[in-house]
Amino acid sequence: MRTEVAVKDRVLLAEAGNEAVVLFLAVAKELKVAVPLHIPLSISSVRLDPDAFDLAVGSERFFVTEAEGRESYARFLVDGFRRGAKLRTHAGDTLTFRGGSLGAYRSLLPPMGGDSSNLLFGITTTDREVMFKSYKLLDPGNREPAILERLHRRRFPHVSRFLGEVSLGRGKERLVLGVATERLEADDLFTWLTEGWSAVLSHPPSAGSDFEGTSLDLAGALGEATAALHEALIDRRPGPFHVETFSPKDAQAAYRGAMSNLEDSLRILARYSKEAARVDPNLAIRSREMLFDHRKAIEELLESLENSVGTPKSVTHADLHLGQVLRSRPDGHLCFIDFEGEPERAVGQRSVKLPPLRDVATMNRSFSYVKQAVWRESLTGGVTAPLRMMDRQSLPAGNRSVAERLLVWETEAMVRFSRRYLACSMFYRELRLEEAFQAIRGWMMEKALYELRYELKHRPRNFMIPLEGVVSLATGKAFVS
Repeated sequence: MRTEVAVKDRVLLAEAGNEAVVLFLAVAKELKVAVPLHIPLSISSVRLDPDAFDLAVGSERFFVTEAEGRESYARFLVDGFRRGAKLRTHAGDTLTFRGGSLGAYRSLLPPMGGDSSNLLFGITTTDREVMFKSYKLLDPGNREPAILERLHRRRFPHVSRFLGEVSLGRGKERLVLGVATERLEADDLFTWLTEGWSAVLSHPPSAGSDFEGTSLDLAGALGEATAALHEALIDRRPGPFHVETFSPKDAQAAYRGAMSNLEDSLRILARYSKEAARVDPNLAIRSREMLFDHRKAIEELLESLENSVGTPKSVTHADLHLGQVLRSRPDGHLCFIDFEGEPERAVGQRSVKLPPLRDVATMNRSFSYVKQAVWRESLTGGVTAPLRMMDRQSLPAGNRSVAERLLVWETEAMVRFSRRYLACSMFYRELRLEEAFQAIRGWMMEKALYELRYELKHRPRNFMIPLEGVVSLATGKAFVS
């Protein structure tokens, strides 16, 4: 596919010696879809970074690199929050800092990754350690700063302290470029669980240790914290956090979206079946056959999304998984992060109100990712590891025992999380447990189909993980309580 990028605006952020830091606002167009991009760059007349891009401009040479990894950009941010800075852009817009002083700049911590839509890095100041999230793919509907500020005002205990934001423009077209929060010494739950399981499977458990039991207790505590999060994100009066009712039209839209993801996945697999570039063609063919074989059951399970009709829809996390929850190293306290929504949703659609049970379902899918990550490592296997779990009766006894153990843990983790959530939630007290579980399974299928399309597009090595989830849900072998 052809992607066209056009620069729409720019603003000089900082200039010293041989270096200038410039923010570019660009628009990427692909298949008639336009996405605004936030691109802060360091431009210098000498090579300050070994990986800098060498740019010739007439008889001169410049060296260009991402600004987020540079001290000059971090100093600009700290100074901007201190001054409450407002900078005019080339096109007449305004770059605005909102928040209080972060303290005096001390040092820049290494970038900590992120995903396709953001980049994270830490800054140490005289007052605290700050985590700054720089959004790369911008969304006018980004509600993360509003959520963080709301939770901070309500003294919600399971979120990092909101410190401020950097935005461009005003009104409905306003774009949030980045958000600052207090940095925590913590591990995300996906890392904590996968590393814990790897230690359990590679070494005999020490006396008094019970990782599986501890992890299941954590799943229950996570269910309780998730229920509290949803309650903190609602208002009974009109406004952006007002609770609405999930309608038949909403259910139909969710069904159509899930089926669209399925159709896209089938098309991508058809393409992979004819080329050996990213996926083994035979594996692509077999995967398509599995989806076609279970298509009727997939559709029937998606029809249970109608179980959510008449229940609330509200502001939720909207991309809740184990990587979006931190576990404090000192005391195990849980903290939710990343409230901007799923990266594959269209601009303006990440902030739509959804049934809170969808967050429950997406977290349940994340337990499946832990199971598969640990299983793949135990086999030292690759793409086909989930396939071997589905066909585990043919495995050697030792491998089959590990597979069964992980499957039992996955089911128990999902049940503990879901039951504790439902026991603590104020939304579903009138819903019978079996009805709630059926609705959760429908949303798990909707999420698994989203994951399948996402992995086929961006991480083909992982596509069998959601495929195993789709098949397990369709055959009634997943999330049976």
